[in-house]
Amino acid sequence: MFFARGYHGVSVREIVQACGLSNAALYHHFGSKENLFIEVFKGHIALVIQQLRLAGEAATSCRQRLTEMTEAYAGIVLESQSELQALRRDVMAFEPDERQRLLIDAQWQIPALFETVLDEGIAAGEIGRLDAHRVSIVLTGMILSLAVRRQIEPVSESLRDDVELIMNTLFEGIRNR
Repeated sequence: MFFARGYHGVSVREIVQACGLSNAALYHHFGSKENLFIEVFKGHIALVIQQLRLAGEAATSCRQRLTEMTEAYAGIVLESQSELQALRRDVMAFEPDERQRLLIDAQWQIPALFETVLDEGIAAGEIGRLDAHRVSIVLTGMILSLAVRRQIEPVSESLRDDVELIMNTLFEGIRNR
């Protein structure tokens, strides 16, 4: 309901009716509509993290894991564009401190997952020493940039082509051959 109509477009009464609860039960478990929304927001991020972990689970190398996770993340961004925009819009209506805490927490969870894979690749000797934290931020930036490009202009390349471009740029760079 929050995704479809936004935080302010849904009343507590509608929420409790849809869930088959009473107002007292909702307030007992969450304390407020805002707290319920925060749990929905956190749940969405947790679901994305779980999907990314699953995507990279079967891969045997650092590059393969990053490739699978990158494709999964780009797909999630493309498929849930309206939900992500609705969540971000509604979070912006929160008090500045709460908004800052939510966005910062969500913003770093996905790069942290990529960072873990990079750290594991370094430890396994698959990739050289690098600042995995910064590289994970660059990687997620590349993913989001190419996903946004797909949303605003027609592209002839497949999503897999974009993922391969990202991986080649990350692993081989853009030097002349």
